Amino acid sequence: MQKKLVQSSLALTAAAALGLGSAFVASPAMADAAPQKLNVENDAQVQKALSGIEGVNAYGAKNGKLNLGVEKKTDEIKDLAEKFDNVNIVDGIKELKPYAKKDLVGGAGYLAEQPGGMGVCSTGFSGWDGEGNPIVLTAGHCSKVIDSASGEITGDTKIGDTEKPSIAEANGGEGFQPSKLGVVGEWGFHSYGSGDLLEGPSDDWTDPKPSDIDFAVINVDEEKYNVKNGVTDWSSADSDDLSKSLATDIAQVGAHEEGSIQKSGRTTGLTEGEVIPYEEYPFEYSNVGGRWVHGFGVTSPSDDPFSAPGDSGGAVFQGDTAVGVISGGGPAADGTSFGWVADLDYSLEQSGVDFNVEKPGEETPEAPAAPEVKDQTIEPNGDVTGKAEAGAEVKLDWAPAKDKQSGNDTQAAKEGSETVKADENGNFTIEGPEAAGDYDYSAVATVDGQKSEPAEFQVTVEKEETETPAPAEREINVDPKEIVASEFVKEDKGVTVSVKGFDEGEKVTLEVASGPENVEGITLDETANENGAAAFSIYGTSEADASVYLGKYDVKVTGANDTDDEKALTGSFTVVEDEEGNGGGGNDGGDDGNNDDDGNGDGGDGGSDLPRTGAELTGLAAGAGLLVVGGAAVVLTMRRNKKN
Repeated sequence: MQKKLVQSSLALTAAAALGLGSAFVASPAMADAAPQKLNVENDAQVQKALSGIEGVNAYGAKNGKLNLGVEKKTDEIKDLAEKFDNVNIVDGIKELKPYAKKDLVGGAGYLAEQPGGMGVCSTGFSGWDGEGNPIVLTAGHCSKVIDSASGEITGDTKIGDTEKPSIAEANGGEGFQPSKLGVVGEWGFHSYGSGDLLEGPSDDWTDPKPSDIDFAVINVDEEKYNVKNGVTDWSSADSDDLSKSLATDIAQVGAHEEGSIQKSGRTTGLTEGEVIPYEEYPFEYSNVGGRWVHGFGVTSPSDDPFSAPGDSGGAVFQGDTAVGVISGGGPAADGTSFGWVADLDYSLEQSGVDFNVEKPGEETPEAPAAPEVKDQTIEPNGDVTGKAEAGAEVKLDWAPAKDKQSGNDTQAAKEGSETVKADENGNFTIEGPEAAGDYDYSAVATVDGQKSEPAEFQVTVEKEETETPAPAEREINVDPKEIVASEFVKEDKGVTVSVKGFDEGEKVTLEVASGPENVEGITLDETANENGAAAFSIYGTSEADASVYLGKYDVKVTGANDTDDEKALTGSFTVVEDEEGNGGGGNDGGDDGNNDDDGNGDGGDGGSDLPRTGAELTGLAAGAGLLVVGGAAVVLTMRRNKKN
């Protein structure tokens, strides 16, 4: 949050005080307690204190005090002031209305096209950018198409002709008539606030941001217009040549000072007002049309207002110093007229625009030599190097090559651009592309605003060699390989079939391929875990006659990603009479199983120590695995064990 009042200028429409609409929402109800001090330097504490507050239309924080301007003091606002003895509430501060964007002249008027009609604004100051191109400064909201119902910005206006001065409102006419000299130019930098729209109820306080400015640049069409330093006094409007009579030449851009101040615009012409001292109006930001704008206030008589709609963007100056452009305003609570000026020095600083009141020297410095760069081959994201004049700004542009085939996969190749500075020896380096392929590069060096001829070269990004890990050996483990009938029918016993060597997430299918008395066709699906392993459990459900399960069972396990040359994993287990059982286990992947002495058959990595992620299957339908013994049908049931 901007804590320091930056002095510069821009004026509001004639609204009384500044209006944040319902944008300032802030603090919860304050408890009855001794007054506290709000730490205005702590953004989080300020946001918390202002949470739930509505109707704040002006804001300023300086010297440990928070100044808030509101249209009227609500109970929440009164509670806020009672809780903190360093919060100052000023009522009668309304939301300001931006001057209509349908209103343009370093006091002249210009037309701005938008859907459904034509607007007009005023030019602020004419001058040149750092490269000597003619530009005009004006208000940022003149460049925006704003929905009248929602207040949302829906696009940019299109700059039209200058307004004919002789019939402009400043000269007693109705205005809005083009001079027929041609389109002024195109928008360069333009910004109208940077935060959220400050209208409608909200649960969150919206802090003003340093980038909340109302400022725009028009890149002037040199074939149609010349720019001339100075601000018109409108006395030559009848001749349609406002440059014939100037109120002042502009020598510099600077901060505003207290006291008298002047403005020139196409609605009210040349006017005068008084800068409101910060002590009387302690705010740095104003709500102009529902958006924060940094600047300062100006007061003037209501019958001779400092500014009015259509003056937006108009030149605000003190002597030969440019201090701001008109932003908005309106009638003040005390019956005077109030204007808000977007301070020019602050706006230029935030925007980074290089503005000159005098045209840079006509002598053109010698263009620097083109950078020295060779074709080069690099690894992905490797260094691209070259050499230029020491300290030169080198802009490199690149795109996938179209005239050379390297055999690399260039589908992922992308174009790009980057500017780097050459070191004291002229060397420069940038990071190359990541995607393999051939790239056409262009490098241009800039020194003292002069650009070199482009240097063309090519960069080949080699395909990164990656080793493909050998697939894990597939393995199956049946544990135990032999089990007595009384154990087979216990849910917590049974037989575990565990496998490994599959892909993570691969569907793994176990099939009971054969068994005693027509037990076949039973299948069970599971998903391989992150280690490529899966496990299944098989047990009988008829404890009443466990003997029906006696016999040998063959199982087969396949994966959904199996190729033609991959064989199914196979294994078997046998259910025996209790008196015949001697335990057993082992690995069916090609060895003897490496079983433990206790017969549990851990079997190494493929053994029963794998997490049991097998799916649970109960109540198999007839034909899907019936075991028929002595005319009695007993269902063979599978289940999923929980993960270890």
